[in-house]
Amino acid sequence: MAGRGRVLAMVAAGALLLTGCPADDQEPTGEPTDDGAAEPQPAEPVSVVIGTAVERDAANVAFLMADEQGIYEECGLDAEVVHFAGGGALMPALTAGEVDFGWVGTTTVVQAIEEGAPLKTIAEVNRSVAGWGLMVPADSPIQSVEDIQAGAQISFTSEGALSHWFALYAAEQAGLSADDIVGVPLGGSVPAIRSAMETGDTDAAIVLLPWGQILEPDGFRWVMQFDEELPEFSFTGLHTNEQTLEDRETAARVVGAYARSVEWMTDNREETEAFIGDFYELDEALASEVYDLVIPDYNPTGEMDVERMQYLIDTVAEIPGFIEGTVTAEDVVDLVEPQC
Repeated sequence: MAGRGRVLAMVAAGALLLTGCPADDQEPTGEPTDDGAAEPQPAEPVSVVIGTAVERDAANVAFLMADEQGIYEECGLDAEVVHFAGGGALMPALTAGEVDFGWVGTTTVVQAIEEGAPLKTIAEVNRSVAGWGLMVPADSPIQSVEDIQAGAQISFTSEGALSHWFALYAAEQAGLSADDIVGVPLGGSVPAIRSAMETGDTDAAIVLLPWGQILEPDGFRWVMQFDEELPEFSFTGLHTNEQTLEDRETAARVVGAYARSVEWMTDNREETEAFIGDFYELDEALASEVYDLVIPDYNPTGEMDVERMQYLIDTVAEIPGFIEGTVTAEDVVDLVEPQC
């Protein structure tokens, strides 16, 4: 994809949309038609930057496939997809408007809003944390979460990311506080995570999909799988800052492109598996496993129940060290109906 790994400044989004729009959204060319009226011409696409929290998290595939299949263009968008080293790393750019829309764990956005960031969740994306968990090396004395001791080093992507909260959650389940563990932010590199556990620089790692599936054949063991621990826990959303959201039509087009991407992947399993295998460097069997975990888990419309958001907020606030629980679902959610 063009622009992978770069963050671009936000381009003015006042242009009208290119395709899929009614004739009223088109401008005359000045060339008369047979009846003397000016021939309408398509308007320019709106430029947007879409950030993903982690490049190699397979749950982000809907936003990559929308680019691969030209869905952004069909929805009147000139979209640039860029990647970060964890949700915490994405927050400053999203808050400042350097990134217009962000795919990231909703817990991270809740934390940022509580700290004063002008952000909103406009759509739910992944409905569970399927494929996420806590892993240890094969020879680790940690056989269950209760074996985690004070001073344990647990890696995650970045400070403030959902993976950071899960490290605190694991500590809480072990009867420890946030101050009892040592957090090790390692970004999204599976080789770095593998090396850190092999050398003892970290005792356990919070892993995303498909990191655990990649590490498991090398003898790394699951201690917890979070979708089993918290099956009702909403995973990610599509988020934006309040200034960007003033252009609600563009926001609706971005949500619409996401929804159309999910529909396309649901209808085109073989092509989607091939893309997953290529982009995330997985063999056919693992690409198929990822498809079965991710694609059915997508919210097909992005509509999120406010009560579901409140459950997420209440659950996150139960673990000290991440949020205080001073915001409500109404402070976070401003859903946008998809258009495309």
